[in-house]
Amino acid sequence: MSEIADFLRARIAERRALAEAASPAPWHANAEHDEVLAADGITVADGFALSGRQLRATVDHIVANDPEDVIADCDAKLAIVKLMDETLRYAEGDTEVDHYGALSAAEEALYRLAQPFGGHPDHKGEEWTP
Repeated sequence: MSEIADFLRARIAERRALAEAASPAPWHANAEHDEVLAADGITVADGFALSGRQLRATVDHIVANDPEDVIADCDAKLAIVKLMDETLRYAEGDTEVDHYGALSAAEEALYRLAQPFGGHPDHKGEEWTP
């Protein structure tokens, strides 16, 4: 395995650990759109120091990066790192690498990248689930 792949795996694992330790997902904005609430109703973030459009945009950004979505993003990135690492090893002549397996890993990486967008009207749902 390449040094950069190992580095990326370690950083992604750190980010995933932070998400796993956070308040339970999914997160959502309150009715006034000035607080982020966890699945258990506990306030995750309060936008009191901001105002207007910036407040709502900040609350939306925090909601869009709830632990569930961050974990899905980490899984997708790990699949890409695996794919790229195997592709590089195969290109360097590593006969231990299964290039057909790399092709299925590429497909899985795309599915994982689409996972956080499951609520989007253009998402294909189960059709896009690995």
